[in-house]
Amino acid sequence: MPLAIQSAVATALQRHPRCDSWNLFLDKLSFIRDGGDTVKTEALRKSVAYYKAVTDSHLTKTAKRTAAWLTTLEKFHGDRFRRVTLYSSSPLLLHLGRSSVLENVGIYTDRTTGLPVIPGSGLKGTLSTWATWEANQKPEGSFPSNDNEWLLQREKFSMSPHALRIFGSDDSRGSEHAGDIIFVGGFPKAPPELDLDIVNPHHDDQGHDKQHLTPNAFLSLRPGKAWDFVFYARPGTSDAPTLLDTTERWLVEALAQVGLGAKTASGYGRFDKKVPLTSEATAVSQHRSAEDKALHTKAHKSFQLAYPNDQTFKIRVLDKLNRGKLNDLEQEIPKLQKPENEVRLQILKSTLATKDFKEIRKLLRNKSWFPPDWLPS
Repeated sequence: MPLAIQSAVATALQRHPRCDSWNLFLDKLSFIRDGGDTVKTEALRKSVAYYKAVTDSHLTKTAKRTAAWLTTLEKFHGDRFRRVTLYSSSPLLLHLGRSSVLENVGIYTDRTTGLPVIPGSGLKGTLSTWATWEANQKPEGSFPSNDNEWLLQREKFSMSPHALRIFGSDDSRGSEHAGDIIFVGGFPKAPPELDLDIVNPHHDDQGHDKQHLTPNAFLSLRPGKAWDFVFYARPGTSDAPTLLDTTERWLVEALAQVGLGAKTASGYGRFDKKVPLTSEATAVSQHRSAEDKALHTKAHKSFQLAYPNDQTFKIRVLDKLNRGKLNDLEQEIPKLQKPENEVRLQILKSTLATKDFKEIRKLLRNKSWFPPDWLPS
């Protein structure tokens, strides 16, 4: 941005402490040339302040208008429409790579209104991945040995008739079949609170420990708010109820066990059928139906485990068996020592015993936090 324009914008913002188009400021006007190491953090703090200033007025009205639009959409599509209400149970970090003058901001909003939303494309991608894992579940204790096996399992998923009907075909040779389910997206019933969060990289690009940590700030949405996740079947779709039921089941399971957005391996992006036990919601939670409770229990059956599926175990444990991420493995040791994770521990031991991990074994023998009896003699 030319300095003259940048100076004029800065002057205008100083005169008006409130900026209704807070996301325009964040995406286009928050960058300061040669501002130093703290410029991003200060810009994000100002963005949070602008967001809070318009939450009770502009954004709250926008959320109500969005709810009214969804009700109209439901009347139009009738039985082909499905709206699933879930509650965010952990911070949400979405669209880190979105176009912005600041790098890795971590928030996605409606471009016109500034209301945080979840795009339908992101929702569809999350459910597609979950359906892949479900279609390729193996007996407990087995694990794909290489990338080729993962690719073969991905191809096997394409044979799932429900998945093909719901998501359509992504065959590289081309296809005339689009998905029968349209993913509209996720919409908050009320504006969620905006937080300033940080990530602290402990290793440089070569995998060496950093001598001086440089926290990197980003934005996230606080948990506790209700969100409507909306999708519907195309007109003329046969077996629409079956496809809608399957999509809803995948939605509830995936968002409870894996999450949506970035940093899901660190617990971000989880959603739950359960109403948060805040003073405002306690009375509502006491009237949850038996059907809701049963669905909640089913969705969380494997989530209560440290590693509910193979992919989670791969991300949290096996992917850390390299020089750059090895120290991150320390936080997984207490989990692997629990009796319910004995099968996962045996997989780790078997992996470390292979010739490909000879150098990693040498490094782990020098780590005081790694149990020596987990390594082959």
